[in-house]
Amino acid sequence: QPSHELRAYVESGSCMDVISKVLAASDAEATLQALWCLTNIAGGEPRMAERALEAAPAVVSLAESQSVDLQNQAIWALGNMAAEGECARNQLYANGAVDAIVNVVKSTQDSGVLQTACFALSNLARKPSSFFANLFDLCVPQAVAQQLREFESDAECVAELAWVCVYLSASSSEAQIDALLASGAVGLLVEFAAKSSVGSATLIPIIRTLGNVAAGTDAQTHALASNAQFVTLLVRSIESTSSRAVEKEALWVLSSVTAGTADDVDIMVRAGVVSDLARIVGTQNFDIRKEAARSLLNIAIVGHRTQDLPNRELAPHFVDFVACQDEELVRMGVQFVALLFEHLPNRQGQKILSQIVGAIDVLENLVAVTSDDETRSLVSALIDDYYADLSL
Repeated sequence: QPSHELRAYVESGSCMDVISKVLAASDAEATLQALWCLTNIAGGEPRMAERALEAAPAVVSLAESQSVDLQNQAIWALGNMAAEGECARNQLYANGAVDAIVNVVKSTQDSGVLQTACFALSNLARKPSSFFANLFDLCVPQAVAQQLREFESDAECVAELAWVCVYLSASSSEAQIDALLASGAVGLLVEFAAKSSVGSATLIPIIRTLGNVAAGTDAQTHALASNAQFVTLLVRSIESTSSRAVEKEALWVLSSVTAGTADDVDIMVRAGVVSDLARIVGTQNFDIRKEAARSLLNIAIVGHRTQDLPNRELAPHFVDFVACQDEELVRMGVQFVALLFEHLPNRQGQKILSQIVGAIDVLENLVAVTSDDETRSLVSALIDDYYADLSL
């Protein structure tokens, strides 16, 4: 935390005037030190960061400096400023920061500068944004694809380029996602991630980008699902050896893919995801189990594959969901029981439930405690169905 005196000097003193004068001077070393000060101020407390924006025009001009050190530090300062919110981003846009940083991303051959420029561009691409569409007019997806080819052997550069794609694809329009796909950037990220040696720090922004795309139209989802390397990546990312963070990101992507079309569900089932999903539902923490359960329900409903699931293995875990405190998990558990009752022949679903100790008690208790009329009605119908055949 800054001292009271330093805070007062930055917020209401002559600090910005001094820094601005040094930035305008010809002493490169002094300018670099001033940029360092500004970077720290911009990355600090909100009121201090707001004052840093006063120097933005001078910093934008230094972002195109021929000195790599000055250029890199100036871009870092702009990136910190952009993280402060929509008003800061709009001011930076008005000062020409977006054009300057995009030009650096397009042209730099320095890996360090590229990473810093991608950091700044990612912050500038955050939403809400009044200029987000301009990033596509400036051909940012194509620039990312170009640099992915140039720096394909540099995992840190790939990771920062992937974060740009995360923000380009987050809650974006169909046309913008199509533009990102058409640029080749997404395909290059999948190709890079398919390498077995890629670490979690690089995989996470890649998989998150894929999740944003998979949450788009059916055609966009299918563009991913029909890529064999994408399928291999998802399967590998939910295996027991994956890190928890990667597994959770991949499960989110998988839930979007399996919510698409029956053809995409078939692709994932043939790839062998069901056994890993069943393992996760039975062994992981509830937040991870929820994502796996969502995909299993999608496989059953969208893919019409209830009978193909390991239902005897899964049923006890979904009954556990019914008894938990998470309303969404409760609904998932009830939905799974309803699928068993409806789609398994010869009342096999009812028989499976009868073999789970306490299962019917869990359903009866839910009827008594739930405040959701729809859930109460469905569960009551399931209980009536369960007792309809006394031979159970």
